[in-house]
Amino acid sequence: MDRWGFTAVELLIVSGIAFGLVGGMMLMTTDAGSRVWARTDAQVTTTSAAQQVLNRLREDLHAASLAAGVACAPGDISFAQDPDGPAGAGPPVPYRYQLDAAAGTIRRTVGAATRVIAPNVSAMTFPTCANGVVRVMLTTRVVPRRWPTATHTLESQVRIQNP
Repeated sequence: MDRWGFTAVELLIVSGIAFGLVGGMMLMTTDAGSRVWARTDAQVTTTSAAQQVLNRLREDLHAASLAAGVACAPGDISFAQDPDGPAGAGPPVPYRYQLDAAAGTIRRTVGAATRVIAPNVSAMTFPTCANGVVRVMLTTRVVPRRWPTATHTLESQVRIQNP
């Protein structure tokens, strides 16, 4: 018996093995892609929240009054704004941004109202806080599933213009 081809059973076995290998590779690629997407999404969300905090802090500091004073400490900054501008008749409104290290959040207090404005922040420092210039550095942390923790540092510098 001299054969030159393959039987149907042999072809079915080989095609089943080939489909199994291709299917396994597709599942691995899809899983890796979803993990990368989840990590990137978490990083973008955390970084954009921190950037919004920096923008808000910059706006508040830009309208602050030097006469009322600016107090900086690691994880905490306090200052005041005149409610009606630099020559306002009302009492200054106190502002405070404070890092809650245990919860990893930043709280913003205006007057007596306190609100959490940023999650996943591990550090808030003020390398420069003198002569009307405040430099702020925020360090965010992202802890996605099955990936190591990623940290990002954002910074901004503001000059307080109101005397």
